[in-house]
Amino acid sequence: MKKFTIFYADDDDDDLMFFEEAVTSICENDQSLIELCLLKNGLNLVDSIEKNKQKNSVVFLDLNMPLKSGFELLEEIRSKPEINNIPIIMYSTSSDQTNISLSHKLGANYYAVKPTSFKELMKIISNATRLNWENHSTDANNFIFNKIAV
Repeated sequence: MKKFTIFYADDDDDDLMFFEEAVTSICENDQSLIELCLLKNGLNLVDSIEKNKQKNSVVFLDLNMPLKSGFELLEEIRSKPEINNIPIIMYSTSSDQTNISLSHKLGANYYAVKPTSFKELMKIISNATRLNWENHSTDANNFIFNKIAV
């Protein structure tokens, strides 16, 4: 059983709690080993990735945060050679095409619209841990993570 690390930066306490509960449920149901690194804002995200990044890691990055936006963090991560290959899923309540297009342009691997149901959130997280990130590529036609099947 492989261990998987998820970094999740979001300023909303309810969203952080909802995400953590989903990861806990996945680990209990599937006997998965997921290490979850929750960050209340993005200020410590890059340091946390640099210190804790594993081969099997992914970042869920909220778009709208104070101090540093998800777009700013995406650009910062992609500019650092030692961590620029980590998969990043932009994660937002917005389904605005402008945000989706900019996320793709700045180098996100996927864009996920925050689900309203616990079951859908568990599916998104499970898919992120099952995807073979090394051999997977996206383009504008398959960029919405909620729509992929793993």
